[in-house]
Amino acid sequence: MKIKSLLIGSAAALVAATGAQAADAVVVAEPEPVEYVRICDAYGAGFFFIPGTETCLRISGYVWFQIQASGDRTINAANPFTTNPYYGGTNLLGQSSWFWTSRARVNFDARSDTEWGTLRSFIRVQSTFNGSAVGDGPATIDQAFIELGGWRMGYSESAWSQTQGGGASNWGAHSWGGMYYGYTQRELIAYTFQGGNGFFGTISVEHDAQAGGAWIPDAVVKVGVNQGWGSVWAKIGYDEEMTGLPDPFGAGDSWSGSIGVQINVPNSPGSSLRIIGFYHDGPNQWSGGPGVNFFPLGYEWSILASYNHAFSSTLSASVAFQYFNDAYNPFVAGFPTTNHDAWGAELSIVWFPVTNFEVRAEIHYDDVDAGVLTGGLDPDGIVSGMLRFTRYF
Repeated sequence: MKIKSLLIGSAAALVAATGAQAADAVVVAEPEPVEYVRICDAYGAGFFFIPGTETCLRISGYVWFQIQASGDRTINAANPFTTNPYYGGTNLLGQSSWFWTSRARVNFDARSDTEWGTLRSFIRVQSTFNGSAVGDGPATIDQAFIELGGWRMGYSESAWSQTQGGGASNWGAHSWGGMYYGYTQRELIAYTFQGGNGFFGTISVEHDAQAGGAWIPDAVVKVGVNQGWGSVWAKIGYDEEMTGLPDPFGAGDSWSGSIGVQINVPNSPGSSLRIIGFYHDGPNQWSGGPGVNFFPLGYEWSILASYNHAFSSTLSASVAFQYFNDAYNPFVAGFPTTNHDAWGAELSIVWFPVTNFEVRAEIHYDDVDAGVLTGGLDPDGIVSGMLRFTRYF
């Protein structure tokens, strides 16, 4: 009996000990599931969902290396000062020169759907080094704006230069330089309506950073249609006062108007003819053209014609011509018009030898009938150009 009791007690102790050991055992936690980056195809290629959110983000940009040069543009020994030619490279004595430029650009484009339309924020950071800065080129915020549906608010291109859904109405000629079409960047509040059959319309209220402040903003209105055959558009802009001018030469308020058309070449994707006319009631932010003697000249009217031919999906070339008439005299208060004109021409070649790598060459020529603006002596025409290598991502 004693032996039986001993065996039962030993078994009970063994079970108790085993239970205690099981309770004290280390339990290894299961790993949390990894949330891999999800592709967001709602807004085009390159977007992905920011982990843990329903916001889509695209990071893009480029790096370029460019060589640019220009010829002499000296007017005369007594008055040698000139503005830089189209692609830069001329010093204040009008002597020819050339230099290299490197640029890095990164775009952050975040979008999400809301009951009011797509909510978007866009930031562009870039740094350009051309040898004029000491050390590395500084990084700057080149653009920063918010969009909600058709609204755009922030710092971006003026609606005169670029709008949502603008298609062929954005920019100028087919080249990167675009000829003289009034490119400006502004702080703005704009609304764009995009209807059926390719119709679009934009109204934009813009601030041009007047010295000392200005109560009256600038404004731009643009309407147009983009369809398979091409595009047609019209725009008008009001400039409260031209910036960057000393008080004695204040230009006051003025307005500009422009109409344009692009005709796409049938059975030749990427090939098109573009014609744009400009009228400027006075010198303003959009009236610039070839200039001399420090001041860029405004012109009362001009017409631009540009043709781009796509030889293949990787090679294209464009030619452009622009004529200007009735230059505004920058040395007389009120800027009266003169009967002097100017013209410019351009050739651009673009080649993609491999995906996302571009080789671009552009050459530009300007000729100004300066007349009374330079004491009756005309400067020689100026040739300038650039060769650029760009890697996009």
